Amino acid sequence: MAGRAARLVLLAGVATLASGSQGDREPVYRDCVLRCEERNCSGDALKHFRSRQPIYMSLAGWTCQDDCKYECMWVTVGLYLQEGHKVPQFHGKWPFSRFLFFQEPASAVASFLNGLASLVMLCRYRTFVPASSPMYPTCMAFAWKMDYFCASTVILHSIYLCCVRTVGLQRPTVASAFRALLLLMLTAHVSYLSLVRFDYGYNLAANVAIGLVNVVWWLAWCWWNRQQLPHVRKCMAVVLLLQGLSLLELLDFPPLFWVLDAHAIWHISTIPVHVLFFSFLEEDSLYLLKESKLD
Repeated sequence: MAGRAARLVLLAGVATLASGSQGDREPVYRDCVLRCEERNCSGDALKHFRSRQPIYMSLAGWTCQDDCKYECMWVTVGLYLQEGHKVPQFHGKWPFSRFLFFQEPASAVASFLNGLASLVMLCRYRTFVPASSPMYPTCMAFAWKMDYFCASTVILHSIYLCCVRTVGLQRPTVASAFRALLLLMLTAHVSYLSLVRFDYGYNLAANVAIGLVNVVWWLAWCWWNRQQLPHVRKCMAVVLLLQGLSLLELLDFPPLFWVLDAHAIWHISTIPVHVLFFSFLEEDSLYLLKESKLD
């Protein structure tokens, strides 16, 4: 035990000089995984593992090697805690207690609730806002993209939504040209990351840049129309809340009860923001519909 503790202390001291995460570089973890795979992941032992593995685990793609890494992760975590060291990360992630085939159950549940909130509010929008509203097609497209596409696409479409609301209703050709530009930017962005090099730094910088454009444009429009359109306060609240809540992603701590981490908390905290944003879209669409009937 003293020898293991010495190795833990040594490893903690040189953690920044090696690749990978502290936990999966630990010799105790590597030895455990090696022995587990030799004992369970070949020949008759592998057949026995597959025969007793729940069907939902096999359908989710969990292999014998994955199971060894999961079990040995907890062996290593227990040793760290026993020796008074901080909980390490493994392969770039904190240790989570698995539920069924979900490695991060709280984040999975929170993501589902986010999608459910968006679906409920989308159904409400379709019920209360007639399709003849000028913003109806754009808002519907934005809602579907929130569920199916990545962050970059959602932000770009939010910028397009802002363009339509601020300029496009009076100048449709400007909105169409701007949409073509955004599509070209998205195609170039995805092509570079997929075909040239997946650069995390570039991807982060690009998302931050378009995020700032989205925030500044929406806030400027809301501030300009705050007296004429009282419901834009909801839009301002959404933009500011999302920016504030995004700071949760910068927190880095071991998951509470081995389930709840900063990412899961962020997902949960954004659920009411979706409700507030759809409420704004509903009121704004009804306002535009009323204005179009008066013209």
